[in-house]
Amino acid sequence: MDVKKADSITLGKNQLSSLFKLAQAFPDQWIGWSTAENPIWEEFTSQAQNNYTMLSAGAAPAFICSVIDYIEDSPFINYSPNQWYPTWIMSADQGMTHASILNEIQALPSTQNFEYDINLLARVIQKQGVFCYAKLNKKDVIASTQLAYRFVAQTQKKRWVPFLFLCHVRYEKRFPLYAFAKALFKKQQDKKVDLLAIQQTEPSQKKEAINYDVVIPTMGRKQYLFDVLTDLSNQEIKPNQVIIVEQNADPESNSELDYIFDDWSFTINHLFTHQTGACNARNISLGKTTADWILLFDDDVRVPVDFMAQLQHTLISTKVKAITVACLQKGEKETQQTVKQWPYFGSGCSLVHREIVDRCKFDKALEHGYGEDVDFGMQIRRAGYDVIYAPQIQILHLKAPVGGFREKRIFPWSTDNIQPKPSPHIMYFRKKNYSENQLKGYKLVQWFKNYGKLGSFLPWGHNKLFNKAWESSKKYANSL
Repeated sequence: MDVKKADSITLGKNQLSSLFKLAQAFPDQWIGWSTAENPIWEEFTSQAQNNYTMLSAGAAPAFICSVIDYIEDSPFINYSPNQWYPTWIMSADQGMTHASILNEIQALPSTQNFEYDINLLARVIQKQGVFCYAKLNKKDVIASTQLAYRFVAQTQKKRWVPFLFLCHVRYEKRFPLYAFAKALFKKQQDKKVDLLAIQQTEPSQKKEAINYDVVIPTMGRKQYLFDVLTDLSNQEIKPNQVIIVEQNADPESNSELDYIFDDWSFTINHLFTHQTGACNARNISLGKTTADWILLFDDDVRVPVDFMAQLQHTLISTKVKAITVACLQKGEKETQQTVKQWPYFGSGCSLVHREIVDRCKFDKALEHGYGEDVDFGMQIRRAGYDVIYAPQIQILHLKAPVGGFREKRIFPWSTDNIQPKPSPHIMYFRKKNYSENQLKGYKLVQWFKNYGKLGSFLPWGHNKLFNKAWESSKKYANSL
């Protein structure tokens, strides 16, 4: 750092404005903030894998943590205390981001409350492609209700402000009318940031072909799978082995995949089972992998010859250990251009590192249901990793009209007069991975979404039917 130049900068009392001034003065540097007199930065610099990153550590902002889980239905707010976690929630105690990001933004209106400002900044830019991580701990302080409502108004669509008020009335017996009314006049902060040039900086690391295995569960899709294997054999970077778990529930059946004995450019490890289910099949095949990287793949996709070369380039530039690519149907377009932190996970279009496979497994409680892929993504984050979405890497999902993992199944609740709402598999996933307030917020959303669909348009009648359906879902979820 040029000390003389630093000494000549007049920063003023506004901390957010000071960050932007420093970024202009030092456009190639990391710009930090700290409440400590002699802050230690080594842990931060080791976490900063690329220039489109924002980091913080310290006390979590109480005004956000007291309300955000009512309205935010994502994994980014479920941070693990004192552990680095992918989240836009930032601490005002200590943190840093790269000057190139701040210079791209140029300015953001300040409230003179740095804790509020830095979280508003992180919330806005994370959605657009900045990787945000924090190592947070909770502080026992009284949260500002006015700040909380203002933050919701500036970061969410307007309907979430009255929704938050309903949550406070319904679940906390609170009536913060002043904070609610004041927030209605606040505009959403929708600052657009062009991060594409920052992300497209050519990585300096030498490109060495990654070694990877491919995992493909399949059922009744002989020709589609053959096309997938053909695409893999045409890759510029070929897999070590392809592990196929073929399923057929008919106890008298045998494998139909005669072409696996042909001469392929990789080893095919074929397993045949009469037990159906995507979770079981993927767990079996993951146990057979030996490579550093594992490609989780569907049996009805098509990929270009440079698919793995594109993935390798993204791995080198992002330095992450889990990437989900764009899996598009014919005619579907992806408008997202930058890589970004992803709240989901694609079990048929993702590349993960060996470290993740050794620590995470598909939850068999979700077998034949829904949510096993998103649950796997939650396991990845809790293990200390992140899931990145790479929209520029695209594969074609054919949505084969035959075969598939999930045959039509009769569940214990299938014949109930009152059907569980939501699906017990979804309830299981949410109870396992989300906070109590997130579940309460989700319940209220479902109350409105299902209004009039359960047999009554009267509020009290609908409420009675909905609560029965909700309790039924909880009961069956506990038995999964």
